[in-house]
Amino acid sequence: MDPIDRLRDEIVRSGLLEAAQADDGIVFGTARMHAVGTDVTVNVDPELDDRPDVDTDALLAAVERLLMITPERWNRVVDSIAGEIEEAVGDQRVDEATDLRNDLALRSTVVFHDAVLLSFAAPKQFPDSWIRAQLDESLDVDGVVVDGKDHDTGAVEFESLDDLLDHLTADDS
Repeated sequence: MDPIDRLRDEIVRSGLLEAAQADDGIVFGTARMHAVGTDVTVNVDPELDDRPDVDTDALLAAVERLLMITPERWNRVVDSIAGEIEEAVGDQRVDEATDLRNDLALRSTVVFHDAVLLSFAAPKQFPDSWIRAQLDESLDVDGVVVDGKDHDTGAVEFESLDDLLDHLTADDS
């Protein structure tokens, strides 16, 4: 059996994701994040191009760690993301002056062995953009970027999730 199919089967057995499917080297489904109060899309990427073996236990643990994040811990993550963006934006004009912490809406996640990527909409302050944050294994914010939603607003397309991860972790200096 293909490694991605085995991973999907283990995720199905674990009950972590609803309607788990495997396609294009990832497993994806939806799950309830109680700390966020919503269902989100969860993509699990075993990075098959970079790893000969899939560490199913590590990936399942990473998904569970994300889904079981406490509300207090989640609030610290959101505060950190908003703080980084507010610092970067400075005095620049935003579409609507509202607390970014209240505007961030988690839409999807990507779970890797050693990192998590979060994609947020911020419809009031950044209606034409996605806010993407990388968390490390401890679920501490490791980087934040704001990407346009379409080509007219400067969207960046990636050929793979690895390319996206490389983009998010690139040193801006």
